[in-house]
Amino acid sequence: MRASHGKSSDHTFGLKDKDGQFFLGNAEVGTDGNDLIIGDKRYRGTPGLWYLIVMKKPADGFAADEDKDKYLDIIDKTNALYTVDNRGQKKLRAPNSNKLKFIQPLRNKKKGRGVFLPSDPNALCERLELLMASKQAGNTGLRNEIVNICDELLRQNFCLMMLTKT
Repeated sequence: MRASHGKSSDHTFGLKDKDGQFFLGNAEVGTDGNDLIIGDKRYRGTPGLWYLIVMKKPADGFAADEDKDKYLDIIDKTNALYTVDNRGQKKLRAPNSNKLKFIQPLRNKKKGRGVFLPSDPNALCERLELLMASKQAGNTGLRNEIVNICDELLRQNFCLMMLTKT
């Protein structure tokens, strides 16, 4: 396997070659034929999945829904959407990138945006961070979900304050 160096290749959210080892996000990626191996999980390497991994600006329609689901699983498993700044804070990689503008609607659809909010405050904060970066990148129609998450975080904080007073 060789990492691509073309202008259309994704060097932010795609594979990186470090001394002959390949990484995606913070995880080492192995291959077996066309398949990807990340940790203990094997992903069938279809043309659609490879297209999503490699392309900087993927077009909708070139990958099947199954490939999109696998790709979302991979970027979540490898923490490919985030980096750590020099203060040790987790931050979104390339919030204005075309790739993130492609990924965000897929994540919204998979997570049932607007229908369900997780109760875990860490998951809510992570989702809020992603939504704010997406809004900053020009995506519209996110206000309701942002407000709902803020409301839920405030409600949870209020509940926590009430529990600690008793």
